[in-house]
Amino acid sequence: TLGAKLKAGAMPKDVYRRRDAVLALQEARGVMDETASVEAREAAIEANRKSPDLIPAAVMAGRGLIEKGDKKSATRVLKKAWEMLPHPEIAAAFAEIEPDEGPQQRLKRFRTLTAIHPDSDETRLLLAELNITAEEFPEARRALGDLITRHPTQRALAIMAAIERGEGSDDAVVRGWLSKALTAPRGPQWCCDKCQAIHSLWQPICENCGGFDTLSWREPVEVNGPSVTGAELLPLLVTAPVVVVASEPDPAPEPEIIDLAAVARSAQ
Repeated sequence: TLGAKLKAGAMPKDVYRRRDAVLALQEARGVMDETASVEAREAAIEANRKSPDLIPAAVMAGRGLIEKGDKKSATRVLKKAWEMLPHPEIAAAFAEIEPDEGPQQRLKRFRTLTAIHPDSDETRLLLAELNITAEEFPEARRALGDLITRHPTQRALAIMAAIERGEGSDDAVVRGWLSKALTAPRGPQWCCDKCQAIHSLWQPICENCGGFDTLSWREPVEVNGPSVTGAELLPLLVTAPVVVVASEPDPAPEPEIIDLAAVARSAQ
């Protein structure tokens, strides 16, 4: 077992805690239904406690706390995760804390996140999106900064198209940015550190090579082409001023039933 490996000195403590958290998170995902929502929430919170840097656990724990009505704790969990690593899934969950707020209210509340790692690409993209929603287009352009030249991803270029459209630029200018977006690098994805396979969502086991806890949020080795996540290029807009249609990925095969504990025990 993981515990036995820890006691025998065959596994570093931080690796043990991380893998234990991954197993707890998978337990939470396995009971995500109406009859077991309390158990799922508790398991997700436990996974987040064991490994705060495990982004999917923080997101699931935050959403569980939102469902429970504990907005303060949800804010704390998601803020801590953002401190570890700014990530769009954290921002999406943070938006769900106050789903009915207006654009200006949302922009103000999100300062809890955007004040952290202000120079991070993810923070700048998020702030630009929020300002577009609030129709603060000069502020959106300022937030985006030099990303369209330094790191021109699909999302950054689509945001630039939205800014141009919001500021009344010609359709040809907007279409030009959208055309660039469709062929630009995808930006960070869930990538397997062993085989480099890209996953639309985090999984405890790589669907390609079977590696346990090998997915990390980073730039893929193959960076061109439409995003496999299927996520909106402007994920937090109330009404997106532009729409970029990327080709849909092939449907994922039916997942196999895998003994995660056995995989974790054998992982080196």
